[in-house]
Amino acid sequence: MTSQTPDPLIYVVEIDLPPEDGPRSLATFSRWYANVHAPHLYEAGFTTCTSYRAVRGGMGIVDIYQAPDWLVFAGERFARYRQVAAADPHLPLFMAGIANRRTPYVAVDGLAAAAPLASDWIALWRFSAGTELFAETQAWLAATGFTARLLRRTREAPTGGSDRPNAALLIESRSKPLEALPVDAPQALRAAVVAAEPFAGYRLYPWPDDARLMNPG
Repeated sequence: MTSQTPDPLIYVVEIDLPPEDGPRSLATFSRWYANVHAPHLYEAGFTTCTSYRAVRGGMGIVDIYQAPDWLVFAGERFARYRQVAAADPHLPLFMAGIANRRTPYVAVDGLAAAAPLASDWIALWRFSAGTELFAETQAWLAATGFTARLLRRTREAPTGGSDRPNAALLIESRSKPLEALPVDAPQALRAAVVAAEPFAGYRLYPWPDDARLMNPG
């Protein structure tokens, strides 16, 4: 019997920090994420934990986690993490009341998409797609070599839901991403992307939140 190839999981968690004290909230969140939350998630079975701050579109912070497949949510390690997280004495008080979206995706383009996400900038172009548009987008990526991970929403996460569309392009970049897809992208894809809410952001770690370091020469 041939074993089935697992679908790499890319789990996107979006949050809005309290607006009334932005710099202090961000500093508090950053310390907790780097020193408490990310280590817990690695122990839970995730292989990559990274966080991006918005410069365009979407919610203020986008955290992206990777795992070999959906089974990370069903394992004993994740169950233990949820118990630890529920009693986390370091959790910032404001985290309990903030808006969030939790969207699990699988990578349509297979195991190549399991490479660790480590780019300084990302763009997340979300869109609604049927079978035909998925196929057209995948063919365009293969033909042009445009570097992007094509993602498809999977079942809801056990920790929360999302109203995001069923498809996304995750684009990695060393500098601030372009504000639109290339003109040679399929017309149906460009129209679908325009109708959704895009996100572009820079990596919070290992950078401090310092504009001088976000645009290297």
